[in-house]
Amino acid sequence: MLISIDEIALSAKPLLASGSGARVVLLLCLLLSQNVTAAFPDISFTAASVEFQESVIKSVKGSLTGNGALELSADLLMLDGRKETIRELMLSCPQWKAGGEDLCPNGEWSLELSNLHSDRAFSRVHGALTTVSIESGLISLSGSMKLGGLETDLLVESNGDGLQAELEWNGQLLENLKDLNAAPSELQWISRGSSSGSVLLRLPESHEADIRYKIELEDLAFDSPEGRFAGESLRIESRGAVDLGATTSARISGRINSGELLLDDFYRDFSDAPLDFGAQPFLNHSTLSINEISATDNSAMRLEGSARLDLQDPEKSLAFRISRLDLSFPGAYQRYFESVAGIWALDGLDLTGNISWKGDWVDNVFESGELEVSDLTVVDNKRRRFAITGLDARLRPGDHDFDSRLAWRGLLLGRINLGAGEVALGSEPGTFAISEPLELHLLGGRHTFHELGLVLPGSIASVEDELDIKLRAELLGLDMELLTAALDWPRFNGDINGEIPGVSLDDGVLSVDGEIIIEVFDGRISVSDLSIERPFGVLPSLAANVDVYNLDLENLTRTFSFGQISGRLDGYIHDLRLLDWKPVAFDAWFGTPERQGRSSDISRQAVNHLTTIGGGGATAALTGPIMKMFNNFSYRRLGLGCLLQNNVCMVRGISEDEVSVLIMEGAGLPKIKIRAFNRSLDWPQLVAGLMAASGEESIRIGE
Repeated sequence: MLISIDEIALSAKPLLASGSGARVVLLLCLLLSQNVTAAFPDISFTAASVEFQESVIKSVKGSLTGNGALELSADLLMLDGRKETIRELMLSCPQWKAGGEDLCPNGEWSLELSNLHSDRAFSRVHGALTTVSIESGLISLSGSMKLGGLETDLLVESNGDGLQAELEWNGQLLENLKDLNAAPSELQWISRGSSSGSVLLRLPESHEADIRYKIELEDLAFDSPEGRFAGESLRIESRGAVDLGATTSARISGRINSGELLLDDFYRDFSDAPLDFGAQPFLNHSTLSINEISATDNSAMRLEGSARLDLQDPEKSLAFRISRLDLSFPGAYQRYFESVAGIWALDGLDLTGNISWKGDWVDNVFESGELEVSDLTVVDNKRRRFAITGLDARLRPGDHDFDSRLAWRGLLLGRINLGAGEVALGSEPGTFAISEPLELHLLGGRHTFHELGLVLPGSIASVEDELDIKLRAELLGLDMELLTAALDWPRFNGDINGEIPGVSLDDGVLSVDGEIIIEVFDGRISVSDLSIERPFGVLPSLAANVDVYNLDLENLTRTFSFGQISGRLDGYIHDLRLLDWKPVAFDAWFGTPERQGRSSDISRQAVNHLTTIGGGGATAALTGPIMKMFNNFSYRRLGLGCLLQNNVCMVRGISEDEVSVLIMEGAGLPKIKIRAFNRSLDWPQLVAGLMAASGEESIRIGE
C-alpha cells in the first residue's frame, strides 16, 4: 500500500527559537520520528515550503518505505534573509528506526553552499551518519562531513537549551583546499602541509551564538605566482573564540613555531625563536575594532596596541595606537629589519642597544608618540661606510613642552671621525629633526647644519606619500690634505667651502639645491645640479655639473704623478652621469685659459703621457740626440676634451684638421706640438692608462 502526501506547507515557528536555521535536518528527523513503525505502509510526500523563524526550506520531497528506507530532499534553504543559501539538500537512511537511539545507521547526506566567495556559485558538502538519536528531548547526530578532499568528524546535539555542532579533523592535506569551488584564489598558492583542529558552534536559546576553534598547521609551504609571498616548512597553531550577535567579537591567540616566511620585502626565519600573537577583534556595524593586539618573540621584540577601521572606507579610516613596542638589538635587526634594509644596502650591520616606541596614528598621520633610544651602536662592518656608538635619545612628538634631545659618543663616516655630539630635537609629530643648529668640527673646518631632519610619510608635516628630507647646511674650511689622507687619496692642499640651501627627495631621487664650492689647487671647483638615486642601494646613480676655474696645473700634475705642467687650468664636466659610482656619460673640457698670455713649462714625462693618450708620434722625436738634452719644454696653449657615450670617448682639442686634433701647441725652442690622431678612444682602456700614468708607468692608448 502507498500513501502520498502532496503540497503541504509546514510552519515551524512555534517549535524553534532564534538561530535555528542550522536545525533543518534535525527538524525533519523530529517530524518523521513520531508514530512511525517498520510495519507502516510506503509513504511519499512533498511540501512546497517549511518555514521556521526567518528561514525557509523549499520543495521538500521524501519517501519512507515499509521496510524503513528513508529518502529526504529539498531544493533550497534560505537562512534568516542572508545572501548565502543552501541548495539540493539530501538525506538517505537505508534503515530508518522510529524513536530511541540510532535512528539512521549508515546514513548519508549532502548539500551545496552558494554565494560564499566572489562570483563562484556552489561548494558541494556531503557526509555519512554514524548515529542519529532522539530521546528525552535530546536530538543527537554524529557522523562525518566531506568538502572536496577534506574530511572531518561531525557531532550535532540539540536539547531544550539549544543546538551545538562540533567538527574535528586530523592530518588533513592542505593542498586539497585548492579543489574547493568556493575557495579564495590565494589557496592555489599552497603546495604542501597538513591541518588538524576542531570547531565548536553553539546556538543556545538563552544568549547569542558563539564559536570556539583550535587549528594547527604543519609543514605549510606556499608561493605566490609573482614570488612576492612565500612560506616554507611553517608550523602555526591558533585558538580562539567568536561571539556572534548584533555585534561580533572574538579572542584570537597563536604561535608561529618554525619555518620561513616571505611577505614582499620582509623575510623571517622562525627557527631561532617562535612568534606569539594575539588580538581581540570587535565588529559593530561597519566599524572593526581590534583590541589587545600583541606580538612577541620573548627576546628581541614585544608589541602591544590596538586599531580601528571603517570597512566602508578602509583607506581613510585606519587608526592605530602602539601602546608598547620594545626592540632589542641585534636580534630585532636580524629578525625583522635586515631583509628590508637590504633594499638600501643597509644589510650586514652590527647593532646593539634598545629602542622603545609608543604613539598614535589617526586620519593617516602620526598624531603623537614617544621614542626612547638606549645605548644604540650601529657599525657598518660589511662595507665600512659609517659607525655610530652610544646613541641615546628621547623624543616626544606632539609634546612641545618636552625637551627632546639626541646624543652620541662616537660618529664615524668612512675614515672621518666626527667624535661625540649632542643636539636638541623638534617635537612635530611624524618628523625627526633638529630644533637648533648643529655644528660639527671636522678635518680642520666647520660643518654647520642649520636644518636637518626626516619627515615620515603620512605625517602632519608631509605633503607627499614618501619619506622627505629637510637639509640646509654650510661647510667652511674643510682641509683637503686631511680629507684626502682620511680617504687614502693622493694628498693635496686646499679647502672645501660650500652652502647647501636645500635638499629634496622625489620618487627616490635625492636632489641638492645650490652649489658646493671646493677651493683646491689655488683655484675653485663648483658642483651644481647634484642628484643621487639609490645612494645606499643597488647600482647607485649620480648626476651633476662640475665647473673648474683657475686651477694651478703645477700643483695638480705633481699630486697625480702625471709629470709637471705649469700654468693655469679652466674647464668643466657637464651632464655628468655616474652609475655605481663609475662614469657612463659626460661632456668634459680642460684647457689653459685665454687670459694666460705667456708660455708655460711642461716636463718630458708629461709630454710623453699626453702624446701616448692622443695616439700621436711625438714620443719618438723626444728620443733624438738633441731632444734628449731637454727635460722641460715650453707650450703656449693646452686643451683636451672628451664626449663620453656608450663607453667611447670622442676626443677634441684646441683646433682640428681632417686627420687630427691639436692637444698642445708648443712655444720657443725646441717647439713641439701634440696631436691626437685617434679621435675615438675606448673609455675603459683610457681609464686604465690614466691610472697607470699616476703610477709613473707608460701609457698605451688606442694602439
